[in-house]
Amino acid sequence: MEESTMIRTQNSKLRFVLAGLALGWLMTNPVWGQVQHAPEASPITDASGKGGVNIFEDFAKYPPESRPLHNWNWDLLHPWLTESSPMSLMPVQLLHQLDSLEGSGLSDEEISQRVTMPSSLPRYQFDMNKTIVAGTQDGVTAQLTVSPPDGSNTAPRIHITKVELIGDDYFGSPSLGAVPYSCETASPVCTFQWKAPSTDKKYWGALELDVTLTVEGMPDEFVARQSFYSSPMVAGKFTGNFQEHLDNGSLVIDAGVNVQSRMVCFVSGNLYSVDKETPAQFFQRRMIVDPSMKQISFTFFGKIFRDDGDEGAFRLQDIKGQCENLAYPPEWFMDSLGHQAQLQAFRENQPTMMEPTRIYFEYNAYSYVTRKYASTDFSDEEWQSPAKTQKLDALRKAAADLSDPALEVRKRQ
Repeated sequence: MEESTMIRTQNSKLRFVLAGLALGWLMTNPVWGQVQHAPEASPITDASGKGGVNIFEDFAKYPPESRPLHNWNWDLLHPWLTESSPMSLMPVQLLHQLDSLEGSGLSDEEISQRVTMPSSLPRYQFDMNKTIVAGTQDGVTAQLTVSPPDGSNTAPRIHITKVELIGDDYFGSPSLGAVPYSCETASPVCTFQWKAPSTDKKYWGALELDVTLTVEGMPDEFVARQSFYSSPMVAGKFTGNFQEHLDNGSLVIDAGVNVQSRMVCFVSGNLYSVDKETPAQFFQRRMIVDPSMKQISFTFFGKIFRDDGDEGAFRLQDIKGQCENLAYPPEWFMDSLGHQAQLQAFRENQPTMMEPTRIYFEYNAYSYVTRKYASTDFSDEEWQSPAKTQKLDALRKAAADLSDPALEVRKRQ
């Protein structure tokens, strides 16, 4: 009995190792999880060791930097925007009560027990042109729409009493002043526009648009809130100069850049088929940039073109640079395991950095259209690398151990 239990435990451990190896690979390449499956894709039903190996092999046909892109990959197709959802307007008195309770040191659970939300509140939603603003020439446009409470079909009439922009917590949540706006006369819709007036650090980080308003027929004042990220100072910019060539059967587009300082950045871009007007590939590369660089290469993997039957001209767009604001050398971030001792010593001896963690390349609307390509111009070879081979060998060994007939025989004894 004890031996059977031990065998089952060993079997479970092997399954855990197999899943962990695959998951570890995907976690170190987070783009993979975002772009692989359609919403209607069939669930994974083969939980065997061999099934796990097959899943990994399918994932690893293409490199982590270049992945297939589809219409359902909303977040990748809109790199400067985060979707917003309808929310209930918050009564000002309720917000004051919450602030007071938080200041008294009560836990979240204790606060929730003492606060009662009104049963029927108007709702609001912000329609944003973007939720990341990069540079002083970039701006956010936020359209606020207020809708009636559940059970009512009467459009509310609203009056704005105050509009204020609040700065990041890192800088003490300072007031950044009023925000210009205009409202429609016949509907509960108001539009707010803002851009950073300078590169002053107070305009950097997670900012919040606070709109105080009244609703006709209701005694309370309400607050509608929308956050967005502002990076008034930039890590660099794309110049709008592009060149293209084929390299080992993959399409490479070199984009010109001006870089301000040496730092770690995630550089990304989307490739569309011009003929089909559909997304084709997503590229994201983690790299160290420095002022000596004049271009960054976007490599779109050949086999993806072949597997999806894409040919003709292609358009690169949505190019973006998101960089890490680090207080230590960028090499440590790129190889955290190799610099584990240095990172640990740094965390123990250095004060916490009181600045936002992200800084962006200046926003751009550049796009570049390639020449026409035939499908056969691209390679049909799968991606290969030492890291992939090592992971695959480990998965196959775990799968073989898991399916060893000797284990099954011993389990039944």
